[in-house]
Amino acid sequence: MFTSPSVRTRRRVVGGRALGGEQQNSQRQSQEYSQEYSQEALSEASQEQTSVISYNDDDMELAQEPASEGEHTLLRGDRHAVFEVGAMPSAARQLVASSDEVSCGVSDEARFAFVATASTCVVWSFAAGSSAAVHRLAMPDAGEGAGAPSVALVAGVGAGDVGVVAVSGLGHVRYWDRVVFGLGGASQFHSTALALSPTDRCEQIVEASAGLLVVATRSGAIYQLTLLTAQGAAGLDARALSRTAGSRGGVLSRMASLLGGTAGEGGSDDQLVSVARGSRTEIRHSREVYTLTRSRLAKWVVSSAHPERLAYSADLRQMLADSVAQALRSDAELHFHDVAAAGSDVCVLVSAGPSLVVATLRAAHVASEPSVTGLTLLRYTAPHSLPQSGGGRPRLVIPAGGPIMFVAFDQTVVAAALPALGSSFEEAVKLRYGDCVLAATAIDDQQAESCILLACRRAGILRMAATARQVPDSGMVDADTRIGRPQQEQIEQAVFFGSDAARNPLAFAITSDASGLDAPLQAAALRVSHAILDGSSRFVADRLDIGALLRERLRRAHAVAQALADNGLTDKLSPAARAQLCANVEKLAAAQSLWDLQNAAWARAGPAMQLLANLAAAFLETSGQQQQQSKDPLRLFFRLHCAAIGDLLVLMHRRLPALTRALAVSPSGVKDGQMVSYEASRIAAAVLQPALAYRFQNARLYAVGDPAPERWTEHPAIADMLVDRLEASYNLCRDLSAHHFQALYERITATALPGDERPDHHALGVFDDAVSVSHVSLSPDEEEEDALRPLASAADDDPYASPLALLRETIDQIGPLANLCFRVFVDRIARLAAASSAASDDLAQRYDALRPRYLLCLVPLGRAPVAFRLAEEYRDLPTLVTLVFVADPTNAAAHLRRYVERFSKDFADTLLAFYERRAAWASLLHTQDEKFDVWLKDYIDLRSAEDPRAPLSKLGWIHDVKVADFSAAAVRLVRAGLVAEEVSDAQTMLSLSKLAFIAYESQEPEVDDSMAETRLRIDKALELCQVRAGLLRYFAALLGPTDSNIDDRKAAYDVALYTTTPELRHSRPALYIVFSELVRHMWNRRALPVEDLIDVLTIPDSLHTLDIAADADDQGDFSNSIVRDRFSLAVDLLCCACFSLPEQTRESALRSIWRRVFLSDNWPEIHRNTTGNVPDCVLRSELLNTTLYHVLHSCWTTRKLAHPDWYLLPADAFSSSDLDYLVSTRLMPQFGPESANNSSIQWKPLSTTTALALTNDYTDEDKHLQAAIDCGLDGYYSEILRLVAEQDSTPRLDDDDEVFASNDDESDDQMDTD
Repeated sequence: MFTSPSVRTRRRVVGGRALGGEQQNSQRQSQEYSQEYSQEALSEASQEQTSVISYNDDDMELAQEPASEGEHTLLRGDRHAVFEVGAMPSAARQLVASSDEVSCGVSDEARFAFVATASTCVVWSFAAGSSAAVHRLAMPDAGEGAGAPSVALVAGVGAGDVGVVAVSGLGHVRYWDRVVFGLGGASQFHSTALALSPTDRCEQIVEASAGLLVVATRSGAIYQLTLLTAQGAAGLDARALSRTAGSRGGVLSRMASLLGGTAGEGGSDDQLVSVARGSRTEIRHSREVYTLTRSRLAKWVVSSAHPERLAYSADLRQMLADSVAQALRSDAELHFHDVAAAGSDVCVLVSAGPSLVVATLRAAHVASEPSVTGLTLLRYTAPHSLPQSGGGRPRLVIPAGGPIMFVAFDQTVVAAALPALGSSFEEAVKLRYGDCVLAATAIDDQQAESCILLACRRAGILRMAATARQVPDSGMVDADTRIGRPQQEQIEQAVFFGSDAARNPLAFAITSDASGLDAPLQAAALRVSHAILDGSSRFVADRLDIGALLRERLRRAHAVAQALADNGLTDKLSPAARAQLCANVEKLAAAQSLWDLQNAAWARAGPAMQLLANLAAAFLETSGQQQQQSKDPLRLFFRLHCAAIGDLLVLMHRRLPALTRALAVSPSGVKDGQMVSYEASRIAAAVLQPALAYRFQNARLYAVGDPAPERWTEHPAIADMLVDRLEASYNLCRDLSAHHFQALYERITATALPGDERPDHHALGVFDDAVSVSHVSLSPDEEEEDALRPLASAADDDPYASPLALLRETIDQIGPLANLCFRVFVDRIARLAAASSAASDDLAQRYDALRPRYLLCLVPLGRAPVAFRLAEEYRDLPTLVTLVFVADPTNAAAHLRRYVERFSKDFADTLLAFYERRAAWASLLHTQDEKFDVWLKDYIDLRSAEDPRAPLSKLGWIHDVKVADFSAAAVRLVRAGLVAEEVSDAQTMLSLSKLAFIAYESQEPEVDDSMAETRLRIDKALELCQVRAGLLRYFAALLGPTDSNIDDRKAAYDVALYTTTPELRHSRPALYIVFSELVRHMWNRRALPVEDLIDVLTIPDSLHTLDIAADADDQGDFSNSIVRDRFSLAVDLLCCACFSLPEQTRESALRSIWRRVFLSDNWPEIHRNTTGNVPDCVLRSELLNTTLYHVLHSCWTTRKLAHPDWYLLPADAFSSSDLDYLVSTRLMPQFGPESANNSSIQWKPLSTTTALALTNDYTDEDKHLQAAIDCGLDGYYSEILRLVAEQDSTPRLDDDDEVFASNDDESDDQMDTD
């Protein structure tokens, strides 16, 4: 039996052309019209080529490709599948594209399909493949502006033929009993007309049984078409079916009446929705036919041998209203869309709003009204309002009466289980954008599965199958896995069937209802990806060709992420899951590359060629799979263990040293070892290069983000392996060139790379000049290409047979290996830094050390361009600067300009550091643009802040003067002068600063207070320099004429011996040593800090004036005056330098000065001389001869130092409060081990014994001070202060009288006590 329901589809086409029709009842015109199209069909049939449809993702335009014979699987799930059966020929596609309304149908048994418009019908056999002929038929007259006719495919007269019945909207019927083998062609047909009312139209046609068709009109009228005469010949007869039970009803009518059958009529506005064929009846040659209107469901019994009978006409709306509303919990209006028979039951497709329900009805007996026995709520919801009639309405198809039903929408076909199946099975298949379902028909002869045929606008003829069997749930026990099973099936379908969008017309949607991360979806995606990676996926067919198998798995693994991205679900997976998906594809890409590498090595022999196979066997052994050793281990690894390809590299790294040592015992073994080393580098590059390339090419697809989770390529052993491969490759180049390329060997051995040791056993740095000797072997007129020409000539040689070819290949390996090594380090450092791991700093230091080494090693090998490219990519600016001056010095200026434009200030700072390290001050200070001037100024400021004594701190003022920034030059010169190591340098810098201030004042007439204060500080600092020079002159005069080569330590000890008494040397030995060291540094013309200079002035107790020859500047008198006024000068120096000293340093130095002033006089003897009845003149004479009086008088009268800021009472001069600071802060850093890094001071470390000795010395000073206080020092101090004040005519304070009065009282009390 042939089943070919006709479906009319409405579609608006811009610029569509309506084809003309024939006049009614004009057989002659009909024949001519058919003959015309028959000739066109014959001419096209010889050229017609059926094709499959491919899609362009951008514009979805049709593309023609040769069709494959037979069915092609488009989708296969656990319980449903879709197959491509045949293509729609171009003639049919043109009809669909040229008309607003078309009808389409397909017959499974005849394997024919048709597309019809108002004037033309195209029929073809989709089973014939590319050789199918296209037959054109002229449709009956449809009237002005009529739509497409209703067409049915029926059994043809002969085998392999098909019959066509066409009914126009006006009721004109044509019947072609044969289309393919008819002698008359398309012009030979039977015709008749139905007696329609003027307002009625024919809507649908359905084949009830062989030779019997039913035509339904818009108003619900039913007509029966009989295609066979009484003699069995082809013919055409039409009559209307009666709704009343009359004499023609016979026994059947009377039985129906007795059983309660009804034949109620619908309302006047009721219209036809659908007509469907039902099951057979007990009466021979009879068939049930169901008609569905907008409110009623009627069942007819029709037969070619017996009268028709209307079994019932039930009010379906009233019957379903309550049950559907209760099931949907909605009062939405019901709309009926289609009806289909399910065995003895009948199913109606109902919509209520966006919800869709299939109602199952069952009648108690043949003529009774049915009742609702079940409702099936579809999970699929309509995206828009569905029409109740016309081509756009959904169609319900139930093959073989169930248990699976199909609902065909415009772009979606839903397969669901009927209630009798007892499961909630539902699957949806969607067509791509721009396609639509034109027709759907059931295949009733399938037993194992339910199938339908679909005719689609672009996809052609498809077969959709579904099965009622339950899917086993083995191995899926956790809730997330069970919940994610539908999503896993969606992903598998999209990956294995939807990845080829050019050939698959289906749309593969992956759904997710989660608002954030979707754990079931993530688990499903990972399961699919892992199954593809380890070869366990049921969709990946095992093949003998490992290369083809790996390529297929690689394509499918990539399609997992692509499918998620196409459906906008990438962000539903965590970054770790996305990284894992990417890692799985990376490993397959690496496996494919490694297999291709090994394929080229099968024909060779030797340890190198068997390296990969041996590694695979060792891996299987170490992983506990000895039972598989009998098979080919390499093929087994690539089939089942691609996930462990990173472990294979780790295993190679661990076993390679032992293999190399074993081969090195013989000369032939050494050569084999070289080949093994070369092959190991090839394996490492073949694995990592495609993996990292895939990662970067698809970074946007996976959107892992930063910080990225740990990648399989970041294994520490892989990083170590790459470093070893780089070092081994460079050593192999050296060994091969030693025997086969002497010129290159000389270049390699003459090159000192960063990390090598200098003669002083210190490692070379990237800025060291030793690397520049890489070109020493080139003569002045020899070019790089000429020097390496022997390597170029070996380009076509076999590296396994030619040493020069092996050398060339090894050199070419170093660049890619370096790139891989740097990338692995960069990724691992970034991840560790994001995790705040302490290991990131150590790894970064290691990376910074090895990167310049392997970049610069490319220079002597003639691969400087590769070194430039890698340095640029990884922003190794120090190495880039070195390469500019080492690899291409003739074009250095052009390189520098380009890199400054590209890397801006970062490269400029690196270049300046390069100049500074080499003391290339002229190049550093030679700038030619304003932007670089700004960068140079910032760099000088930064370096000056880091190290005030650095050479650049002294030269920075030159740049300031160049840019006419005299104020900055003056400030910079002041700073340099204050921290200068030598006195002469300090004087020079300070003098230049005064000149800079003068230049600044000439530009700026109004100088602010800060600049004036700086000018004052310059004067004070110059005075300090004069004091240092005077002391040095005094010490030189103290020693007398000396040899210029005298040892500085001996000279310092001689000065210390001449300027101290034995009592001080024995009572305060530690301070004596401190004084000796300070003198030694002064002897070396070092510029001592103020606090150290104060110790030089105040510690010695035997300073006296000398007969120093005066020069033009009276320097001799100045030196003696320093000695005479050393204590007051110390206070004055401290006052001048107070702005640059911390408070504790200033206070400690002030206490040291006054304590040593108090100790410079013999107070016990003065106390004895002034005790008793002595006149005032004696007391006055004793006090005026004290050092204390001289110091106070100088500070108060001569130097005008403010009281009481720079004066201390004896009780305030103890060192007890400063002991910790003096020993551990001021002297300890100067004598400690850290002073070794300070080029200006090289004092000895301060031991525990020395620290204790210093503490004892300061304690001894305090004891002597306390003894002086006990002898009346406080009273004497007050009296001396009175004497000084009497001699000064200008009071220093407004309350001097009160101060002196209080001092007088204290003095009188002290005298009375004495």
